[in-house]
Amino acid sequence: MPSQDILVVIDNEASVKRSLAPIAALAKRGDVRLTGLFVTGLPGTAFADLQGWAELLDAYMTARRGEAQKAERAFRRELARLKLAGEWYCREADMTEGVIALTRLHDLVVMGQPDRDAAVGGLRPGEVVLAAGRPVLIVPYAGEIADLGRRILVAWSGTREAARALYDAMFLIEGAEAVTVLEIDASDNEDGNPDLRAARVVAALKQRGVAATVETTVSDGIPIADIILSLAADLAADLVVMGAWGHSRLREFVLGGASRGILREMTVPVLMSH
Repeated sequence: MPSQDILVVIDNEASVKRSLAPIAALAKRGDVRLTGLFVTGLPGTAFADLQGWAELLDAYMTARRGEAQKAERAFRRELARLKLAGEWYCREADMTEGVIALTRLHDLVVMGQPDRDAAVGGLRPGEVVLAAGRPVLIVPYAGEIADLGRRILVAWSGTREAARALYDAMFLIEGAEAVTVLEIDASDNEDGNPDLRAARVVAALKQRGVAATVETTVSDGIPIADIILSLAADLAADLVVMGAWGHSRLREFVLGGASRGILREMTVPVLMSH
């Protein structure tokens, strides 16, 4: 695996070990340069008077600075345990925008699965995926991560986003033990263009020396995300690779249904690109 410059987004002290687990797996296979990032976020603007807003801002930032210090200590302890070197950055900015700004300077971004119980104004991974211009590896908040990228499931739809994800993940795919390319409702993918079918993807991967196989199915009313995650479990996949897309051209942070479903229900790390 070529050297990778990786940005790891840290939400809080408790998330450090889980966020660094996939980095440890990647470090076994190649060189990694690591940057930990904590973005404080900003409080809401519900207060009408300036004094109330100033007091809210001061209390919020004091608490978040304290959380950043605890997260940094945990981050450095985990780096030492894993025998990895890394830098640490803390930014006082809107959480999502602050993350997006730094993603474009790295090969890969690692962040946690969104917390459905998080308060409004927290980190919005879907927006990061759509705006970053870089591949984003999202780590589920449940389960153990012992390895990454040995058994890969590629969700293929023939779209630009799917192609971007496939080639963004090639640094892992070329070293994988098994790669399965999944195509759902093939006749609907890019008007059924035979040049964009999964079988052609598998042929291209085999030319690169990748032991890839194809799996095709029809959704028949079953949510796409459920089909992807079910097959990932059947294959004991340790990584899903897929494109993320928005339904709205004017507001592309509105994720498509399959992307939203994966972010909500994921049980395995997912590498997404847009």
